[in-house]
Amino acid sequence: MKKSFLILVVAACATFTANAQKISFGVKGGLNIAKLTDYDNSKVRASIFAGGYANFAFNENLSVQPELLYSGQGNKYEVLNTDFTNKLGYINIPVMVQYRIVPEFYLEAGPQLGFLASAKTKSGKVTVDIKDDCKTVDFGLGFGVGYQFSNGFGIGGRYMFGLTKVSEDENLKRKNSVAQIGVFYTFNHK
Repeated sequence: MKKSFLILVVAACATFTANAQKISFGVKGGLNIAKLTDYDNSKVRASIFAGGYANFAFNENLSVQPELLYSGQGNKYEVLNTDFTNKLGYINIPVMVQYRIVPEFYLEAGPQLGFLASAKTKSGKVTVDIKDDCKTVDFGLGFGVGYQFSNGFGIGGRYMFGLTKVSEDENLKRKNSVAQIGVFYTFNHK
């Protein structure tokens, strides 16, 4: 599945490049508020996301934006009055279709493929690697909004929800759920 998705992304980028009226590049980063679904006593975990993007604009209103992001995800939970934190680190590749309602404001939606880079559970001073217990590929969908200022800076918010299970254990139905708020900068904006 991940090879097929990567081939599709590369082919799509080649098509976007050939058909785009304007191509721009940028960087982005911000705050993740992450949680795992279907998890008793699950609480949100705050972390970061950061990376870069290419934006292929087809006209004034429509563009496609593939991104390459590091994303800290996971959750917090409590068992027998002991706090635990699941720290899941992903390299995510969202491909968002953006529609500009006005030149500055856009809505976006699209798929995301994530590759697990690290997975640890921490309680107090004890940290345990749980990467072997987690699936290495995550697939999800996202939607969001953004506002870009005339100087190239912008702010955005996005919600990504996982469609695949995080755990290798078939009895566990846990999936990623991540809200993001952040800033971005487009290098060659206007």
